[in-house]
Amino acid sequence: MTAVLHFLFSAMGLLVASSLVPGLGHGTFLDLLVVAVILAALNTTVGTFLKVMAFVPMACSLGCFSLVINGLVFWLAGTLSSKLGLNFTVSGFWAGVFGALVSSVIASILGAIFIPRDRQRPQGPPPTIKVVN
Repeated sequence: MTAVLHFLFSAMGLLVASSLVPGLGHGTFLDLLVVAVILAALNTTVGTFLKVMAFVPMACSLGCFSLVINGLVFWLAGTLSSKLGLNFTVSGFWAGVFGALVSSVIASILGAIFIPRDRQRPQGPPPTIKVVN
């Protein structure tokens, strides 16, 4: 159930990003749901591969190079979705970077609000406290 919510929140993030970031265009909400699935698949495969290959620039920039990789993957998702006939377009690299940033922030905020965290209590007896004199 949480996976469906993650895709829904990602689609909402794409909707907000396409309305805020110039250079992004969108069609129906169903198109955005399909783009969210495509984006998740690309992040899992291509994004992970690029982050492994760019280990040194990621380490030197303290992880800020991941913004570039996320922008490239977002741009690739826009190109692939256009080729598949979906009405989602990304006009360039910078639109991809800012679109990825805005959509991930929105999806993260929605996930933090609506998806409950399962906080498990530690198992076993409570720890003993030793008093040293």
